[in-house]
Amino acid sequence: MRSERRREIQAQMEAERRDEMKKMGNKFCRTISIIYIFLAAAFVGLLAWLDVLPAKYFWPAAVLLAVVSLFIVPVMYSRHGKKGRKIGATVVAFLLIGVFGVGTYYLADTLDFLGEITKAKEVTEDYHVVVRADALYEDVTEISGQTVGTYLDSDLNYSQAKAMLQKEVSVEYGYEDDMATVLEKLYSGDYPAILISAASYEVLKGENSALETETKILYTVKVPVETDEKTNAVDVTKESFNVYISGIDVEGDISTVSRTDVNMIATVNPVTHRVLLTSIPRDYYVNLPSKGAKDKLTHSGLYGIQETIGAVEDIMGIDINYYVRVNYTTAVKLVDAIGGIEVDSPYAFTTSGMQNLNGYHFVKGINKLDGKAALAFCRERHSFVNGDMQRNENQQLVMEGILKKATSSTTILTSYTSILDAVRGNMETDMSAGEMSSLIKMQLDGMPGWDIRKQAIKGANGWGQCYALGFSAAIVEQEPEENARAVDNIVKIMTDGKDSESDEDTAK
Repeated sequence: MRSERRREIQAQMEAERRDEMKKMGNKFCRTISIIYIFLAAAFVGLLAWLDVLPAKYFWPAAVLLAVVSLFIVPVMYSRHGKKGRKIGATVVAFLLIGVFGVGTYYLADTLDFLGEITKAKEVTEDYHVVVRADALYEDVTEISGQTVGTYLDSDLNYSQAKAMLQKEVSVEYGYEDDMATVLEKLYSGDYPAILISAASYEVLKGENSALETETKILYTVKVPVETDEKTNAVDVTKESFNVYISGIDVEGDISTVSRTDVNMIATVNPVTHRVLLTSIPRDYYVNLPSKGAKDKLTHSGLYGIQETIGAVEDIMGIDINYYVRVNYTTAVKLVDAIGGIEVDSPYAFTTSGMQNLNGYHFVKGINKLDGKAALAFCRERHSFVNGDMQRNENQQLVMEGILKKATSSTTILTSYTSILDAVRGNMETDMSAGEMSSLIKMQLDGMPGWDIRKQAIKGANGWGQCYALGFSAAIVEQEPEENARAVDNIVKIMTDGKDSESDEDTAK
């Protein structure tokens, strides 16, 4: 009797244990089903919000996901489902949770990336209070009651900077006819300090490397600059558009104001999948729209990207629909992120050594380049008889190599996050997040190959007064025939591209 009672008790305890395990199993499955529903909803919601997946992929995937979910969620949530089915549903759910988790992370990262590079940034024009390096001034208030040297200029922003400085400290202004005299009187002690635009200061440092060690910036006045509201946006998947690519000659923070070393228009026809790259000499002599004066195109970047775009629209007579602003860091990181590029160099040459002690050597023909080599390739000019003109063409070759590699299906799939990380913080654009999503969606829809063509505007070497310098310097004079030829080719690509010249023709 006792043994029989013991067996009954053991059987009861075993039954209770099984019931408890079943309850725990049901609770676990329900928890997993809730996590599954949450992540699935987040993934589909972000995918729909980002709107980069073509409908032919999105809807079949959504329907398949719905069918799978209708199978696994009720089975997992039910208290009375069969054990084998529950195990199978749980395994599938775990696999999909992993997919949804990783996918949600990448989608959220993409949304963050698009928001970051398209975020509107405050635009200012800076003016420096500059003193001699050996001056004992540590704070701008210490020049109170003294006369500050200035360049005789009626520019509105310059006048605002002078007024803003006087609100900070009581000073008077002395005016000189040219920048050279302003600097001369600073060095001689006639002026304890001068007020000079940050743009001019940067350019003058380029002309005289000693300026940076012989002077110091005591204070900076930031004058807010209003930018015109964008009115020339287009449907980027159906209409042709022009993107101005501005490459500034610095590394690091993309917000740094600097000269434009790369000046290129990318004309994109999304219907024919043709792109025309048009390079403009960095020393092209142009009008600065907001200054009412002439200067090199490269100096226009010191007054903001809109100044550069206005100058280019003036000489070309076309609308620049969007801009992309990059720097040296962008080029190096992007090329490395996509696994390097190939360029077909028309010449064998060795760089002049600014990239490393020995420089880089490139052969005539195909060269495989990593990021640093690509930067060296597109910066070199001293090795060529035609200097900057050949550098412009080499920049186009690097841009062509990046576009071809980055738009290939293999690169997009295998290097997606690397590309985002490379560009993040190293690029600015006024193209909206929605417009960029539309372009990505169009590319994913058919993975079309792009016909990339090139042309370079040329000019004559000359000499002209440069606004940022305050005196004359070497320039490249405009040749109206060159501008007209370039615009003709741009219009051909924009209209239909069928009658456009070949690469060889347009590059001449």
